Amino acid sequence: MIAPPIVTSGALTVLIAGGSIGGLATALALRAQGHHVKIYEQAFTPETKGAGITVFPNALSALKMLGIDSQAVKATRVKHITRVTTEDDGETDVAESDIDEKAWPWHHTTYPDLFVAMWEAVHVPSKSGPQIEVNTSKSVFRVDTTKGTLYFSDGSEATGDVIIGADGVHSVCRSYVPGGSIPRFRIKRHVFRALIPRETLAKDPRTAKYVEHDSHAYCYNHNDKSLLITPATNNQKVCVKFLYEDRMAFKNLSKDWRDPSSKTKLMRLAQDLPEECIALFEKICDRDLQDQPIWDMDPLTTFTSHRMALMGDAAHPMPPYCGQRIAMALEDALALGVILERGVPVDELEDRLRLYSTTRKQRAVAVQQTTRGLSEADMRNFATDFDTASFHTYILGHNEQQHMGQALNLWKRSRNPEDYQLRRPQVQVWADPAEAPRPRSARSPSPRKWLSISRKTSQAWSRVFSSKGSPVMAT
Repeated sequence: MIAPPIVTSGALTVLIAGGSIGGLATALALRAQGHHVKIYEQAFTPETKGAGITVFPNALSALKMLGIDSQAVKATRVKHITRVTTEDDGETDVAESDIDEKAWPWHHTTYPDLFVAMWEAVHVPSKSGPQIEVNTSKSVFRVDTTKGTLYFSDGSEATGDVIIGADGVHSVCRSYVPGGSIPRFRIKRHVFRALIPRETLAKDPRTAKYVEHDSHAYCYNHNDKSLLITPATNNQKVCVKFLYEDRMAFKNLSKDWRDPSSKTKLMRLAQDLPEECIALFEKICDRDLQDQPIWDMDPLTTFTSHRMALMGDAAHPMPPYCGQRIAMALEDALALGVILERGVPVDELEDRLRLYSTTRKQRAVAVQQTTRGLSEADMRNFATDFDTASFHTYILGHNEQQHMGQALNLWKRSRNPEDYQLRRPQVQVWADPAEAPRPRSARSPSPRKWLSISRKTSQAWSRVFSSKGSPVMAT
């Protein structure tokens, strides 16, 4: 859990717009600093419908710092993967590989498991701070970032010292930061998601192979279609992720992940996959099927405006590749917990939020553009020299609590140099991750590795799961 600082006086009233994963994580981080946290969620009841979530080390460590371990979210480690590539002529190539825990520690959970664990943590009384207040059916339609006021569609309002915009990819709060009107866009890739109970697959000989061994994942590739099947919920459920190119995406710009999904469409798109995949899809209940658009957005100029800061998808929507979409939200929460430490002077709030924005934007943009470029590189076979050691060190091995703590120490020193003459940070904060020294065992990344491969054509990304290379490419 985030350790409370030495300063013990003073507590902020923090309003969080959005009660999903990012909002709950931020509430936990700020409660640990002794602040009064109020969450405002637009739904009447929390949304627990969802599918699989890849959890890599930076997300696991962030959860642990928030007081939630892998057992609480029922994370299942993937130890083995079978890759099946089918060509148009029917030729099939099968590759088996073990996944080393130290090289690629790949865990999988589900949105319901993660949400429930965090929801319960939010409602458990804590000695580190006041009880978190959760308000539902509160839809934000206007924000006053100067006064710290949220205005709700039911005519009510709430005012606090700080506002955290955690209201997702369709964020209302985002429009109140400079440059926040930048349009998000949908890529032509869409994804069907579903969860299937283990016992359902075990009863059918055609699908029993998917649950015959614990911690075993399967990946199928055929042209622009990719199917990933992974264990979750302590091997009691199977997550299905089927990516395809939506040639009608321009007609579906208003489609939301909560909209009804067509199983008929799924079966039509899957007709070229092996028979066992078709049998797997037949096991999906209609109510559990989601046909989701994938949103992306170019980086914002800033994540803050006066007393409001954005986090998670509200700040940096990105495709859910390499398990980093949720990871970035968890890191944002930790960063806010460090910046808004206990006893923070109110007159420093805006400056501290700007520091949060500067530091987190650098990190989030690097991850966003790296994963975006990696996916495109997989498709076009540009990633033959991909530096897995640097990817592992910079992205998966990141400790945001420590990183933001270093940035905050430098900021304090710059404001009060006489008070920090004997308190130099032990580790330097590097403006460019590529400039930081690496252990001898890791190669120094070339700066271009952290830049997105530009989208110079209108062609859709036709591949997300690579049939070659590291398992990290497949999530």
